[in-house]
Amino acid sequence: MSKAVVFFAEGTEECEALLVVDLLRRAKVEVTVASASGSLTVTGPDGRLDVTRVNATTYRFTMPEGEVTVRAAFTRGGLPFTDVAEGDWFYDAVSYVYANGLMDGVSTTEFNPNGTMTRAMLWTILARIDGQTVTGESWIETARAWAMAEGVSDGENANGLVTREQFATMLWRYAGEPESDYALSTYNDAASVSSYALDAMRWAVENGIITGVSATTIVPQGTATRAQAAAMLMRFVEA
Repeated sequence: MSKAVVFFAEGTEECEALLVVDLLRRAKVEVTVASASGSLTVTGPDGRLDVTRVNATTYRFTMPEGEVTVRAAFTRGGLPFTDVAEGDWFYDAVSYVYANGLMDGVSTTEFNPNGTMTRAMLWTILARIDGQTVTGESWIETARAWAMAEGVSDGENANGLVTREQFATMLWRYAGEPESDYALSTYNDAASVSSYALDAMRWAVENGIITGVSATTIVPQGTATRAQAAAMLMRFVEA
């Protein structure tokens, strides 16, 4: 694998690196940047190439055919997402999960904070927290195998949307199923928490990992949004 490291000159906000490569088609190229905040784009002779974000500062792409000059541009500072702005309640959480390589955008310019997540996506994120590499076409199977082996999930319904109580339960299991007798009586809908998720929800609320959708509702079976997921992940890792 060919590798390049991109550093910022002091005081600059943007950096470009020209990679002139003479590699066989389908060769792998890895680019490491010195800052975790920003985005990287790679363009070849026929336009932008697909780039895989391996972690917070490492990117990989596959060479197109023939000798080409590839321009790698990385912008420092701020998020690359047009739908996440300073002042949004989820801004810090999105910044955290993006900088730490836990969540990516749905595109290079969109995070889609109100979008949903599948169970397989959460398996993948937890596997990454655990130090596993989950990429490639078989990412779902890799994530499923890890989640089942670690007792995080039963591995079923990979493409099903993850609910708030499912999210809390998987975090709780990954944390080792800590005990909690915290009362959820503050929330009018506490009785709608599924029995399998009750201990997990108590633990998650007690530790501030999950908060109410309102002052009186926890909405356990509501679908977790990507913004909520980012917030829960940040609170979980930082707890």
